[in-house]
Parts: sequence; C-alpha cells; structure tokens
Amino acid sequence: MAPSHFPIRATESRLLETVAAAAKNCGAIPFMIDGWECREGMHGGVVAFSIRPSTELSGLVRELARTLAPFTESLNAWDGRPDEKWFHATIANRLPPGKAEATFAMMEREAAGYSGQPPRATAAERIVSLMRRALLLHRHYTVPVRPVLLDDASLRITVMHNEDILGEYDLQEQRWLSGDEIKSPLSWQQSMAACRKAAGFEPAVPLPHARDDIFLISDFHFGHANIIRYCARPFVDTDPDEMDRVLIANWNTCVGKNDRAFFLGDLSYWKGRTPGSEYRRKLNGKITFVAGNHDARLEGTVPSYRITYGGREFLLVHDPADADPAFGGWVIHGHYHNNELARYPFVDFIHRRINVCTEVVGCVPVGLAEISRILDGPESEKGTPLLLRYPYVR
Repeated sequence: MAPSHFPIRATESRLLETVAAAAKNCGAIPFMIDGWECREGMHGGVVAFSIRPSTELSGLVRELARTLAPFTESLNAWDGRPDEKWFHATIANRLPPGKAEATFAMMEREAAGYSGQPPRATAAERIVSLMRRALLLHRHYTVPVRPVLLDDASLRITVMHNEDILGEYDLQEQRWLSGDEIKSPLSWQQSMAACRKAAGFEPAVPLPHARDDIFLISDFHFGHANIIRYCARPFVDTDPDEMDRVLIANWNTCVGKNDRAFFLGDLSYWKGRTPGSEYRRKLNGKITFVAGNHDARLEGTVPSYRITYGGREFLLVHDPADADPAFGGWVIHGHYHNNELARYPFVDFIHRRINVCTEVVGCVPVGLAEISRILDGPESEKGTPLLLRYPYVR
C-alpha cells in the first residue's frame, strides 16, 4: 500500500517509528570505500566510489526493506531486492550517454599505469583531482589517480521529504534528533565523541599490559585540522584541539610513566600554532621519536631504530620506503594513513610490514606484545592482510 493511502502525518509517524525500530541497537555502522565504478542510472551515467558494506550495514538495509515494504512504495527498484543493492557514494551523475564510460575508462587506464610510487599529494587532493577528472573539467593534472581504500562509519540516518529533512536518527544515542540538534555543530561533535568511546578509540581507563611491553604509534598530526577530513578521523575538523586532547589522553591511558614507547614520526603539523616540543612534554613514558617528514623542527629524533622483541627483529621507521632493503625482519612504520590500506594495511604478512599510523590502529598505541600475538596466530599462516587493528574490518 502506497503512503498516499494514509493521512500524511500518520504516514510520516509510522515511517519514522519503523526506521527507529530497524536501527535499534545498531550503533555506528562501519563500511569501506573501496575503489570506483561506473553504471547507467535512472537519469544517465554515474561514476561513484564503491562502498563495501559491513554485515551491520547490509543487515540494516535488509531490515528497512522488509519493514517499510508493507506501507511504502519505492521509486528505486533495488529497494525491493536489498541483497542486490548497489552501495556507493556518487562522484558524478546524470552524465550524457558515453560520458560516464569514457571518464571511467580514462581513470582505469591511469590507475593501471600508476607506477606504485607514493604521490606527493594528500588523499584529499587526490580525491578532488578524481572528481575533476570525472567531470572532465580540464585535462591537465599533476596528481595521479588511483582507487581509494578508506574506512569510515555512518553515525546517523537521515530521512528526506523532497528537499527537506523529515528526521535524523542518531545511531549511537538511539533517538531522533530535534531540528536544532540536526543543525548544531556541537550535536555532531557529541555524536562523534559517543562513537569514539563505543568503538574503543577513546578508552576511559588505563589499559592493562605486560611490564616489558613496548608501545608504538605514528602520525598524530597534532594541530592539523585538515587531517581529520583527509583520513576520516572521528572528530570534527572545526575543533582540532579536541583531537589533540583525546590523542594525548589515549597515549597516557595506555603508556605509563616508566613504559618504553616509540613514536614513528609526524608528531605535529609544522604549520600548527603549537610547537612539537610542547606536545612531547605532555606524553608519558620513555619515548624514542623517529623523525617523520613533518618533524624537521623537532629535536632529538632518530631516523630509524632496530629492536628485538619476542624473538623477532623489527625495524622502526616513519616511511617504509626508507627501510634498508637488506633487512630481513619486520618493518614497523607510519606515513601511510588509512587511505592507503590496499598497499599498507595494519599487518602485511607477505611483505612483513606493520602500519601503526594513528587511524589504522584506532587512535591508541599498540604494544609489541599484541603484534607478536598476531604474528604467532593462525592469520599469519593465511597470509591475508589485516587492514585495520580494530576488529570490525579485516
């Protein structure tokens, strides 16, 4: 039965109640942005980022399709076949015949010819370049295009009525937001904070660990607002000070005053207001700082460090390209954030690399004891990379 068979207010109320019931106990819903693709849509060609749904996202879509079908009529044929749904984030749509295919073919050719050398550009710059190419705004580019692999999470469900927001449901707080809350930057910041705490990205109590454990993390980028957007960090980019406070608290919750720790480069953004040395004084532990490409003004750093733990040799370095090719152990590095997961996952068993960049390890330092357990575990025999430290995407 179509919605027009109900009084409009009754229909809207039932719609919102049904959405809330389907999303009950979901929490933040993870997904992966995984490459791009081209399709013909209802109104022309579409070029889009592919979304690899988590089981939570697929399950929510199926439940919404099942519970909404009895009293709604969708204009999208795929809503009736949720297991065939195309999960995507549109780059360009309503393209005339042939334009989407030609744009996509160009992107594929350039990705295939990509040399494998890291571009001297941020993830955001590459995505902007990609959008420009998709729209064929110009033909002269300096930023190489290649598929994106990036983790993210949905925090809210927005229900639209034509161009207006009918309602917005906070998945973490399990409630519909008021009109003022929907528009409030503070409300969004609170949603982010709730998501961090639920995911373990902001632990509230000291984490137990062995006395001989050694902690590692890299690329805090203190004071760098844009890194929040570039790497989908669970903060609002209007308040980088909050990110700084949380990352410092996470470090000190994990690392005690007498614990051994290594920071593998890019402590702060060199254009930031606060010098890196001031941030360094706020961190617990006996810390060795390995120099990153943003640490030119940070004194007392080392270019790399070799260490033995649990019978294995590890080389600690910021950029894995700087590792000695003759080194036969495991390289632990930073530099490549969560938008480089295809080439630099958390654990790469084949190339014997471990990426401890802030986003990849969930904003909390990781111990060599934990890394050793992973390398000794059954997953090492499979050889399949672990994309992220935190459990919902492997």
